[in-house]
Amino acid sequence: MKAPLIWLKDFTDIDVDVKTLADSMTISGSKVETIITSGEDISDVYTGKITDIKDHPDSDHLHIVTVDMGRDDLGHDLQIVCGAPNVYVGMICPVAVIGAKLPGGSIKKGKLRGVDSYGMCCSIDELGVPAEDS
Repeated sequence: MKAPLIWLKDFTDIDVDVKTLADSMTISGSKVETIITSGEDISDVYTGKITDIKDHPDSDHLHIVTVDMGRDDLGHDLQIVCGAPNVYVGMICPVAVIGAKLPGGSIKKGKLRGVDSYGMCCSIDELGVPAEDS
């Protein structure tokens, strides 16, 4: 059985690190076979709302999306070149801003086929979330 730490904290006060908790549970008869952590290698990923989509003028599969980040310090409206076929106006999605760290590397300002891109709309795979957790 998987038991998320945040769920356990709803029912009891836990003030020790995960490894100490797992050892204590094993000693008490509830064997902990594995500890799964997620998100440790991710930073500067926020949610944003897609407010506009245009087809990329130099590609048949890329889009130029405008994403409202809801915060001035993140650039408020970011232009992102996106290859996802399922984007739509009004969609709220994870957005890795410039400088973000993802399991596959970090995000830099880019230019895709001549169009500036200031971040990345992320899929579950790009965030490194195991399929069973999604």
